[in-house]
Amino acid sequence: MRSEQLGVSVRHNAWVGVWEELTPQQFAVMISALEETCLNQVIYEFHARSYWQVNGGDTSQAPDPLSGQELRMLIPEFADVVSDLIGRGWIEIREPWMPWDESPVMTTQEIRQTLADPDSWIWDEHGGRRMVGLMTTATWNDLIATI
Repeated sequence: MRSEQLGVSVRHNAWVGVWEELTPQQFAVMISALEETCLNQVIYEFHARSYWQVNGGDTSQAPDPLSGQELRMLIPEFADVVSDLIGRGWIEIREPWMPWDESPVMTTQEIRQTLADPDSWIWDEHGGRRMVGLMTTATWNDLIATI
């Protein structure tokens, strides 16, 4: 039964509502942006959170690694998610990503090419992959601050 039907006034926390309305994929992207990481961390973030959710929230165990094929299969989906969040004005990507304020803002074409490039999404501890930075924007920060 809804709180209004009970005659109880409950103040809805819209900030929480914004987070609750995100898909798991969007959530992983936004968490990564808040942590100011790179695109090559997003799918791994999603994978870990999905694993922990299935295992009752136990974060003490790391999930099995994604295979290269599993990772590559997720890239188009995450490219669409990032593109949508960029379109909303909630996040921004840049390359090189450090220092952020000195990195050029990407054009629409550069964003499209970057999101389509598997090297933007795959982490390689030995180097050789792209390091495309991901951050929230003032629009997202204002949205959260006003709620």
